[in-house]
Amino acid sequence: MANYELMFIVNPSLSEEERNASIDRLKETLEKFSAKIENEDIIGEKKLAYKINKSNTGFYVLYDLDLDWKNIKDISKEINLVSKNIWRYMFTKKEA
Repeated sequence: MANYELMFIVNPSLSEEERNASIDRLKETLEKFSAKIENEDIIGEKKLAYKINKSNTGFYVLYDLDLDWKNIKDISKEINLVSKNIWRYMFTKKEA
């Protein structure tokens, strides 16, 4: 297991309830693949560098994860299939 960061952008036009449901669905996906969330940082709504789905803003969330790198591909597939409200995401390995 290694330390990773997962940064993702959620559709900012969702209600708080819908946004929390999307985030909870992502947490369930991570748990399904044995990823442990060490820290959760809700950054909030920020201006995007470029428009995504005709929006200038996105709702940012950052997770510190303990995760086996072999599961990243499967997690990515699951996010793409299940979460249409998560616009972008990126896994980054943290230095030890």
